[in-house]
Amino acid sequence: MSSSTTKAFDAVKLMRDARGVISARIASMSVQEQNEWLRANPPTDPTLLRLFRLAAQQGAAPDEPHR
Repeated sequence: MSSSTTKAFDAVKLMRDARGVISARIASMSVQEQNEWLRANPPTDPTLLRLFRLAAQQGAAPDEPHR
C-alpha cells in the first residue's frame, strides 16, 4: 500500500535551511549582539511579528550575562 508522491513543498526542509542560515549568522555574536540583530531585523511574517511583540511586552531576558 505504498504510493510514491512528490512533495511540492517541504516545510521541514525550509525550516532546517532557515535555521542553518540564522545559526551561521549569529554563531559568533554575544547575546546582546543577537538581541540587537533581532530588533534590527524584525520578522515579516505576521504571526512571528505578533510573537515578538508579545515577548517584548512580557519583558525579555536581560541582555547581560547572569552573575
